[in-house]
Amino acid sequence: MAGFIKRMYMTMNPPKAPPTPGVKPLRFGILSTADICVQALIQPAHSLPDIEVVAIGGRSKEKVETFAKKHGIRKIHSGPEGYQNLVDDPDIDAVYIPLPNTLHYEWTIKALLGGKHVLVEKPIANTPEEAFRMHELAEEKGLVLLEAMHIRFHPAIQRVKSLVTSGEHGPIKKISTKLLLPKGLNKYSESDFDLGKGSIMDIGCYNLEILRFLTSSDPLSVDSASCEATWPGVENLDTLATSTLSFPNGITADMTCNIDTPFTLGFIPNFDFSVHIECERGTINMSNFMAPSLFHSITVKETGGHNRTEKAFRFTDGDELTRGEEWWTTFHYQLTAFRDRVLTNEPRTWYSKEDSVVEAAWLQKIYSKMGMDVRPHSEYFLKTRADSAEYETRIEAFGITTAGMG
Repeated sequence: MAGFIKRMYMTMNPPKAPPTPGVKPLRFGILSTADICVQALIQPAHSLPDIEVVAIGGRSKEKVETFAKKHGIRKIHSGPEGYQNLVDDPDIDAVYIPLPNTLHYEWTIKALLGGKHVLVEKPIANTPEEAFRMHELAEEKGLVLLEAMHIRFHPAIQRVKSLVTSGEHGPIKKISTKLLLPKGLNKYSESDFDLGKGSIMDIGCYNLEILRFLTSSDPLSVDSASCEATWPGVENLDTLATSTLSFPNGITADMTCNIDTPFTLGFIPNFDFSVHIECERGTINMSNFMAPSLFHSITVKETGGHNRTEKAFRFTDGDELTRGEEWWTTFHYQLTAFRDRVLTNEPRTWYSKEDSVVEAAWLQKIYSKMGMDVRPHSEYFLKTRADSAEYETRIEAFGITTAGMG
């Protein structure tokens, strides 16, 4: 309990990291005052060397000024041109984009055109075609683009991966993952479909990432998928979704996500962020892959043999900085990787172009199997795309066709 309290306190009150002598800090600007900005960027940046949050952009001058004052951000861009002025600002090197999903494509493209590295919230875009074009432009400009799939970067899930790949327990036979949030944390309206929302888009992307990451492969098929839309009057947005997928080597995978989970006994909120892996000679379970810095457990059960429980708050190799701290969140480790990619091109782990494009494609396939409409392309994408035979050849390398893009 003492460890939990200390980690919680340090997360909320991170110490200020001194700059590294001779290293120019990576200067961030933020597009919008969304709540996620604080835990995903502002808090970890405060405690990491060589990262500064120097600017914030938004439509409302009052909101932007209030946010900037609260978090010590010295430069603001507001009004109708607030977003554009931020991505054009010569005093920033990188842009963090936590806008609604449908706006990710437009503002990532504009930030890249402005010469900025980009950390964009998941899902990177509504469609794989958009994700592909975003990464193509980043490569063309020599800039770093990262989809903020923060769960991949923590030592705990990396430890689970190493247990799987060690072969100690034999090959994976079945894997299942749950991500359940209690009622009251999220609400949907009809307009949210056009913004790219839904349980699969908002949290199911994490389930799919866990399956792909731990199996070191991509699905072969979506065998079944179903959903429920529980918000009154909102029929086109999934709140609960379940899917069964087939992976190479005979692996069966199940995923469940729910943003509207009923309370136990009417008053106990339900959270479940777990993964269960059945191997040939044992099982591996992890709890709380979403926020492992607070608490988690990795339980290994050998068939007919020894059981053990592990925890992994820090990496065990590397120098003091790259190992991290016990209280570091998934966002700390993610931001460290982003910084290292920009400054040295040597992050400990990464979420690649292929990861983003393939993930987006399979999210669409899950929706199609459910019989639900996939989320629409960005209007900016439809206005600016310039298709070519060369482009189609490149994207088909990811198993994606441009037919029917509209």
